[in-house]
Amino acid sequence: MRDDVPRGPGQPVVVVSTLDTKGRETAYVAARIREEGLDVLVVDGGVLGEPRGITPDIDHASVARAAGTTLEAVRASGTRGAAVEVMARGLSRVLADLYRQGRCAGVIALGGAEGAVMAARAVQALPLGLPKLIVTPVAAGQRVFDPFVGLRDVLLLHSVVDILGLNPVSRPIFDNAAGAIAGMVRARAARRPAAGQDRLVGLTMLGNTTPAVTRIADGLEAAGFVPVVFHSNGVGGQCLEEMIADGTFVGVIDFTTDELTDQLVGGYHAAGPHRLEAAARHGVPQVVVPGCVDFFVTGPRESVPERWRGRPQYHHNPALTLVRASRDEMVEVARLMAGKLNACRGPVVVAVPLQGLSIPNTPGGVFHDPEADAAFRVALRDHLRRDIPVVEVAAHINAPVFAETVLALFQGLMQEDPDRSPNGAVS
Repeated sequence: MRDDVPRGPGQPVVVVSTLDTKGRETAYVAARIREEGLDVLVVDGGVLGEPRGITPDIDHASVARAAGTTLEAVRASGTRGAAVEVMARGLSRVLADLYRQGRCAGVIALGGAEGAVMAARAVQALPLGLPKLIVTPVAAGQRVFDPFVGLRDVLLLHSVVDILGLNPVSRPIFDNAAGAIAGMVRARAARRPAAGQDRLVGLTMLGNTTPAVTRIADGLEAAGFVPVVFHSNGVGGQCLEEMIADGTFVGVIDFTTDELTDQLVGGYHAAGPHRLEAAARHGVPQVVVPGCVDFFVTGPRESVPERWRGRPQYHHNPALTLVRASRDEMVEVARLMAGKLNACRGPVVVAVPLQGLSIPNTPGGVFHDPEADAAFRVALRDHLRRDIPVVEVAAHINAPVFAETVLALFQGLMQEDPDRSPNGAVS
C-alpha cells in the first residue's frame, strides 16, 4: 500500500490513546505537537471509562460503531483481550477513513500493553511512508516485535515509566515523542514523488546471498529498473507478498526462498503458508532461486532444540543459529516450491546453482551435502510443470556468473512483455 493521498497544508497528526486511563498524558502530547505548529486530531480507543482531562475529536463510541458494534457491547464482551480486538478493528477503519479523507498526516499512539497492541494492529491499515509512532512501556524486555510492528514501518519509543502521570521522567520522553512525530510529518510533507515508481523490482536477500543480490541490483539499476530488496527473515517475505498483490512490482527476483524451509520445520524465518504465491496468482514475471533453502534458522546455540542438535550448524551470530535441512526436508521443500510455481499465471523461470545454495554450502563447508542438494533438484523437476524452465548453472549461488545468469533471465522475461519494460508503465 503506497502513501499516495495528496499532502496538503493543515493535515492533522492523529493522536490515539485510551483516554479513560491516559487522558492527561495524551493532552500533554497533543499540546506539544500543536506547539510545533501542527494540527491535532485525537481519537479515543478506551473502553471502561470516560476521558480524563481531554475531549476527543472522535470518541470511543464512534470507534466501537466503526467496528460494527456498540460501546456497551464491547464493555460486556467479557475479557480485556476481546474488547481490544473489537476496538482495534474499529480504530483500523477510523484511521483508514481519515487517511483517505486527507485528514491524517501521521499517527502517534500512547498505550500500555493493550493500548499499544490495539494501536499497532490499527496502523496496519495505513500505507508505508506515513509516520507511525507508538509510545509504550512494553517496547522492551523479552518481547517479540510482531504484535507492535506487524508488516508496517512502525517506530517504537520505550516510555521507560508507565504512561500515568506527568513528571520530570515522563515529560522529556513525551516531549521527544511529540518532536519525533512532528519531524516525520514535516519530512513527509516535503517529500518529492519518487522516480521510477513504474519500474520497481522486488528481490529477496539474506546475508548468505548478499554478494549475488548486490550484483543483480546493480545490474537492474543499469538497465533502468529500481530494485527493492527484502530481507527474507519471515517478515520480509510477507511484506514482499503483500506488495506484489498490491501491484507494486513489474517483476520479481525471488533469490532467497529460505522462508519455505523455515515454514516447513518451524524455524524463525517462517513467513506463513502463502509465501511464493502472490506473483503466481497475479501473473507477475518472476525468476525464482532456491537460495538458502538448505538451512533453517533457530535461536542461540545453547537454545537449539534437542531434535536438531545433532545436525550440522552454522554460528551466524550470537542470536541466530543456522541448521542444515535434511535430505527429506529438502525434497519436501522442492515439492512445495513446485506446487506454488505450478499455479503461475505469468512467466516464470527457476535458476538453480549446482555448487552450493548458501555460504556454508561449499566443499569443506559445514552445510556441504551434495546428495541432499541433488535430491532437491530431482524432486523439483519431478513436480514442476513441464513448461516452466529450470536453468542449472555450474557455480555457487554467490558466484558472479550465477548472478549474471539470473539477471539475464529476468531481463529476458521483461523483454517478452514490453508493457513492463523500464520505458513504460505496467498496463
